[in-house]
Amino acid sequence: MKAQNLSIIGLGRLGASVGLAVKQSAVGLAVIGHDRDADVAQIALQMGAVEKVEADVRNLASKADILVLAVPFAELEPLLTVIGDVVQPHTLLLDLSPLKSAGLKLADRFLQEGHYVGASPVLSADWLVDGRSEIEAASGDVFKNSVFCLMPSPKADPQAVETAVNFGKLLGSLPYFIDPMEYDGLLTGVQAVPGLLAGALFRAVSRSTGWRDMLRFADVPFAMSTQPLLGGEDIVHEAMSNKIATLRWLDAIMAELKIMRQLVYEGDTDILAATLSGLFEERAAWLSNREKNDWDEIAAPDIDNNTISSHFMGAFASRKKKNES
Repeated sequence: MKAQNLSIIGLGRLGASVGLAVKQSAVGLAVIGHDRDADVAQIALQMGAVEKVEADVRNLASKADILVLAVPFAELEPLLTVIGDVVQPHTLLLDLSPLKSAGLKLADRFLQEGHYVGASPVLSADWLVDGRSEIEAASGDVFKNSVFCLMPSPKADPQAVETAVNFGKLLGSLPYFIDPMEYDGLLTGVQAVPGLLAGALFRAVSRSTGWRDMLRFADVPFAMSTQPLLGGEDIVHEAMSNKIATLRWLDAIMAELKIMRQLVYEGDTDILAATLSGLFEERAAWLSNREKNDWDEIAAPDIDNNTISSHFMGAFASRKKKNES
């Protein structure tokens, strides 16, 4: 027996991209979606990310073999409160919201059945500097040649975890298991802090006397630098989830800014240019490593779509069939 229904709750760029990746494969899953914004749901339907839209989120969750939650962390608790009692015992629930330790606690609290796996599909290098976050920027290729971070609940059936691994491979990503608390700590430096810095930059500029004139020619650097503000309330949750880590990162960045300020104050053009040039090269090396994905210890095996289509749930599906008979 195979998984038949993939349900996606949250059809922004992330959820729609997951749907497109699955639809582009030959896995044969029916992809059904829900978004609290009906207009967004219709766009996802029109672009082919889902083949059906379900307005009733409880009905959607109750019929899912694989349930993907692609919602902000701020929406996770209210959502689990609504669907926690209708998820089926065999269902694999993949939670893509950003905070994994807190997500695991919420799943333990509200999820009565099913197998919870915290997951994070990382964008591939080609899409890192795209800068767009709306559903129109969704693509089935955004996860290819990247990593699929996995943080399963200790209660999750091993075969459900295997299904999660296969799902990541279906997206084109290599599985990467990591401790939820470690993941959240790392996330602070690369997601929460950029959001706080974006807020600080926008606040400083927007409160300057020449702000209205600057609006006329603010261009890509300013737009990209302040783009993390789109994280909204999740920035707060990420920053406060580990205040010690957040404060440590902010102290380190303020120390770097003091160095930059000193170089500008002293007029050290050559040193400042050399510093920025060196940082540019380090950034280029990082993007190159992301493109190669060469820090993974084990290469991803080739995936046979027919095999996945027939046995996507592995022995887990066989056990489901046995229990239902």
